[in-house]
Formats: sequence, C-alpha cells, structure tokens
Amino acid sequence: MLHRVLPWILAAVLCLSCVAFAPTATPGNASLQPRAKVLPLAAFPQRGAPVRLVTVTHTQAYMYENTRATPSPAQAAKTTAGAASREKARTACAKGQEALARNTEAAMKKAVRYYHEAARLDPNYAPAQVGLAEAYTMLWGFGFMSRQNALPKAEAAALKAVELDPQLAEARMALGALKMREWDWAGAEAEFKRAIELEPNHARSRHWYALFLAAMGRHEEALEQSRRANELQPSSPGMMTGRGAILYFARDDQMIRQMEQTVELDPKFAPGYDWLGMAYVQAGRFDESIEVYKKGVLLSGGAAEVKAGLGHAYGVAGLRREAKQILQELLALAKRKYVPPVQIAFVYLGLGEKDRALELLEQAYRERSWELVFVRAEPWVDNLRADPRFQDLLRRMNFPPLGHAH
Repeated sequence: MLHRVLPWILAAVLCLSCVAFAPTATPGNASLQPRAKVLPLAAFPQRGAPVRLVTVTHTQAYMYENTRATPSPAQAAKTTAGAASREKARTACAKGQEALARNTEAAMKKAVRYYHEAARLDPNYAPAQVGLAEAYTMLWGFGFMSRQNALPKAEAAALKAVELDPQLAEARMALGALKMREWDWAGAEAEFKRAIELEPNHARSRHWYALFLAAMGRHEEALEQSRRANELQPSSPGMMTGRGAILYFARDDQMIRQMEQTVELDPKFAPGYDWLGMAYVQAGRFDESIEVYKKGVLLSGGAAEVKAGLGHAYGVAGLRREAKQILQELLALAKRKYVPPVQIAFVYLGLGEKDRALELLEQAYRERSWELVFVRAEPWVDNLRADPRFQDLLRRMNFPPLGHAH
C-alpha cells in the first residue's frame, strides 16, 4: 500500500496553493503582520469542497498598509501594475491546482505550465513555487517523470518558496515533504511543525504531519493530527482517504467504514476504491476487495498503482493465474515507462515470492524511492520483518527508534 501514498493522497487533498497574507493592523503600527487571513470564495469547483479558500494578496496588503500616504503618479501606476500581475499569477495558480487534481499525466504537465506562468507573471509569488514543488513531486510519484528529472526541480521550487516567504505555511509544508522524501526525518518534522505553528488551521500541513508520524510509527499522534485535518476540511473525499491511510498504518479496523463512507460520498473517486480494496484485503474479505479494485482500475484509467493493488488481492486470494496476468502487464508497462519497483513488489508479495519482492525493495532503496518512506509502518511487508535483509534495509534508512520524537 505504501506505493500509493504519495500520488493519490497528495493529489486528493490538494487545496489552493495560491495563497498569500493579509495585513493585521494594530493600533499605532502600520507594519505588515504575516498572518494568513483566509476568506471563503465560491469559485472553480473542487472535488469534495464546495468553495475554494483564497486570501488577500501581498500586493493588496501592501496597498492597504499605505493608504495613509498619497503616492506619486509613478508610484500609483507601479502599484496598480503589481496588483494586476499578482492577480494574474493567482489565477494561473488556481488553474494549475485544478489541473493537478485531475491525476493524469497530461493534466499534471499542464499544471506545471500554469505554475511557471504564475512565476513569470510575479517572480516574488511564493505560492507559484509551492505549486511547482507539488506538481513535480506528483509527476515523479505517479511514475510520469524520473526522479532525476523531477526531484531537483521540486527541491529548487520548495527552497525558492521558503526564500520568498519564510512565513508561508504551505512553503514550510512543501519543504517538509521534500525532506521527508530525502529521509531527513528530523528536518521534515521541524518543517511540518513550523508550518502548523504559522497556520494552525491549515489542513494539509496537519495531514502531511500525520503521514510523517505514521511513517515513524507514532500512530496515536498521527491519528490525532489526521482527526484535526479532517475537522478543518470535512466532507472531502481526498481528506477522508488520507484519514483512511492513517488508520491503515495504525492497523485500525475503522479504516473499512472510513473508506466505505468515502466511496459513498463520491462514487467516481478512484483513490477511494483503491484504499477500500486494501481495507478489505486486511480483513480477509478478498472477493469484495477484488470487486472494488476492479472499479478503481476502471475509474483510474488503468493506473499502475491500482492495478498493483488488484494483483496483490488476486494473489492473497489464491487466484494465481489472475495475479500473474496483472504482474505481466506491469512488467510490460515498465519496459515503456517508469513503474516504481515497490508497485511490482506488492504483486510478488501477494504471490508469496518474498525473495523477488526483497530484490525490488533493494532496487527501490538504490533509487531512493519515495514509497520506502512508509516501509517500516507498512502492514503488507509484515511477513518480511524477520528477514535480515529487510532489517538491514531499515537500518540503512536511519529511521529513529520507534515512537521517538525529534
């Protein structure tokens, strides 16, 4: 299941990256206070959320703070032009986020173009860099771009976002996700905690922190952060799926009902079926698992991540011929494009071929695959834990002691 955490959940819980800060006026003090002022605005329908959240832009905040002074005509023209550019950049970001949430290769690449356009329109607009960091990460996570091509761009964008606006919670969140991908556990936690400190009501920062805590085996803390995230963004299939993932890593039986409610809320939401299929596998309800996985494959357009789940379900259900058919399809696909080795290992484990699965996990280690972030918490590798090769893999990833807080 760990092979699906990045692409599906990151895509599913995406909310508008293009945010900024509003001024907080204090008596006798006209300086800007960098605190988010979030205003609901009905615009650009988003899956699972009736409204988007937008904020007053930096340029608007600047104008607000300088209303007491009478600008020169040149200054006024410059301010007006800057406000127009910022608004166009914000609009481009919104289009990028909308495209990114579609989860297809073409849409993700279209999102990159929108975010680059936003950065061109306003080079000082940090949310455009946050969007680029997320888009390149997703292209890699879905297997649409190699790590070598995607991660340097994601890293540069995340660092640029923090440089432009160190007080932007989403920038800190993006940097934390980057450090998490690089297995910098202490650095990742520091950035997630900083993001929450800057904006306690930012649902995605809490969700990312929950994923981090789950990966570290700190399940009670993860469940609490996930609960808070869902309270902040209720009735969102994406956030509900994220909650299901945290329950999955915690081996909590409530995951089944969580994911059943998710697909009831949005019957066309492919990630919901993916995770519901895993929930049924964990409960030994193999026939139901296979049926929901089939729906997920259809709704996702045959995504390799979901097909791997179906292959695993076939294998643990004893349907070896069907599992091997899925395996051959994934191996053939891997000859044409990048397929994360963990996805293929998932099917081999369903077939009980542990040696081959361990070889693929070792390949994932050499590639520094994102999916290995969750390998210590992942239930489907439980039958590998006693193997010295698996223990050595965990050691080389430098995980902190279980339950240890940095």
